[in-house]
Amino acid sequence: MCKSAVLFSKRDYSLGEALRLICRNEKVNLVYCLTFPELLNNVINSNPEIIFYDAESNEFPYNIYREFKETNIFYVPKVVVLTNNPEKYNYEDEGLFIVDKRNFSGNVTAMLSKTKEREAKSIDPEKIECVRNKTTKLLSEIGITTKYLGYEYIRELVVIVYKDKRLLQSFNKKVYPKLAMRYNTQVNNVERNIRNAITVASQRSKNRIVFDEISGRSALNDASPIPSNKQFITWLLDKVS
Repeated sequence: MCKSAVLFSKRDYSLGEALRLICRNEKVNLVYCLTFPELLNNVINSNPEIIFYDAESNEFPYNIYREFKETNIFYVPKVVVLTNNPEKYNYEDEGLFIVDKRNFSGNVTAMLSKTKEREAKSIDPEKIECVRNKTTKLLSEIGITTKYLGYEYIRELVVIVYKDKRLLQSFNKKVYPKLAMRYNTQVNNVERNIRNAITVASQRSKNRIVFDEISGRSALNDASPIPSNKQFITWLLDKVS
């Protein structure tokens, strides 16, 4: 696993590219959010270590931040407010950092290197087995059974991501290699066999509505009727959680 961060910025794509380079060098996965609901959803479900908030594209909602933090219901990561007017923000909060957007590289790099990776939550083994059983049932309903090599990979992949949803951001780098090592095979075999099982199931006429839902296909768009591996696993995870 590796550290993860979220950038919320509505229009500054150059900021996104600059942060992406810094995060890549520090081995941190960076996700770009364009809307506030998208940001909240990512924080709640993926538990990033850091949020980068572009206060020049959207005023930082300190009151919402405080209410969110004081509920003690959700994990709240460090928040880095990027602004051209650092003197405007004088909040005293150990989890809130104000950084000059015009010269942020050094501060952000130092912060990323010092931030510890958050450990995945410990989950009751009975809950894990329940998720595995629900996944088995769903796969059976859409025709993905033990005769497909991808069947077991999909079941275990759902469990792995259920334990730590941050892994949804690093399928190729983290999840596939973990499965390949567990089953003593190659990474491309894992990805290909999962893809094959999904493709075969999507071609069954009775599954048309389900797979249109997963891939986002409708009469109004031209999305592929075959969802990506990540889309399929995300859908399964949502159904069994």
